[in-house]
Formats: sequence, C-alpha cells, structure tokens
Amino acid sequence: MHPIASARPSLPSRPARKNATGSTKAFTMLNNNKITILALSKALNGLLLLFTIGLLFTVVILGGALATQINSKSRTLVPPIISRAFTISDGAVDSSYLQQMGEYVTYLKLNMTPKNVERQYGQLLDYVDSEAWPNIQPTLMADAQQIIKENVSSRFDIDTVNVSVPTLKVKLTGTLQKHVGSRALEPELASYIVDFAYEHGVISLLSIRKIKEST
Repeated sequence: MHPIASARPSLPSRPARKNATGSTKAFTMLNNNKITILALSKALNGLLLLFTIGLLFTVVILGGALATQINSKSRTLVPPIISRAFTISDGAVDSSYLQQMGEYVTYLKLNMTPKNVERQYGQLLDYVDSEAWPNIQPTLMADAQQIIKENVSSRFDIDTVNVSVPTLKVKLTGTLQKHVGSRALEPELASYIVDFAYEHGVISLLSIRKIKEST
C-alpha cells in the first residue's frame, strides 16, 4: 500500500499592492483642480467688485447730473397782481421774486375789509407751508371773525423793502392805516418780516410777523 500523502494546505494569496504612483497622480490632479477653482473664484470676485464700483460711480454721476438739471432749469413767472417779471429755478430764487411775493402776501394780510377778509385770508392760506398751517390757520380765522365783528378795515402802504435771499426773508416798512367803521385811527409806521420756504420750485409762507423798530 502506498502511504497516503497529506494534503498541503494552500496559503491565501497575498493581496496585490496598490499602485503608489497612480495615487500620487490623482492627489496632484485634485490639488491642481482646487488651485484652479480658487483662482477662478478670486478672479470672479475681482470682476464683481469692479462691476459694483463702476455701477456705484455711474449712479453717482447720473444723480449729480439730474440734480444739476433740476436746479438749473429756469422759468419766468408773474405772480398775481404783480407786474414785474422775474426768473427763478427749481433750487433758487432771486431778490426780485422774493420782494414781489413778500409784497403780495402782505397785501393779502393787511389790505382788507369786513367784506373781503375771508377771501383775502383764504388766498393767503394757499401759500402757507404745511408745517406752519396748524399755527397760522386758526390765527387767521380768529382775526377774520374779529374784523367782521368790529367792522375793521386796514390798508398798508409800503415805503421800503429789504430782501435777504439766503434766509428767504423780506422786511417791509410802511404806513398802516386802520378804520373802525367810518372812523379813521391814527396812522402807524409799521414793519413786518415775511418768512418763506422754497423747495423744488414751490414757495410757501412760514410767517408774517410785526416787529418793533429800535429807536
């Protein structure tokens, strides 16, 4: 009998070694891609920043041009009962305009009778600034009621006018003549300051106040 040979156990095969060179190439390509993406991102951010700066610069230029156009656009107007022409712009007025408007609103305030006072004061209120309205409107209405009740009339004859264009103030000095019924009161030398506001081509009245002249 032949001896039975024992079966030699088979050893597991050794796993194949990974290709180190291939891994290095893949890692290098990944790094290169990251660098490329980062560079593109920086370039896009730079372009976006330049675009934003250019857009802001354009907006500033257009805004300045628009403001210049608005403020330099001029026109000639003649207000009611005033015969002298004057030139104004949307952003500024001249001395002639302020003088004539000062004379006009003073006429509405001081040249009145019991019959026309409500109409005069109603026209005057059309010029009153919205912020000054709560103070001026009740005062004018109370004055009108008193004028009608006491049968008072008045006339203001202007002698001199001084205009301050920077402050939009007009000072008018003249003779104030009042009547109660048919009885004339003593004429009075009086001065008034008219305060205006002017914005975007629209003039508005802030106040008309009587002042005492220093002697």
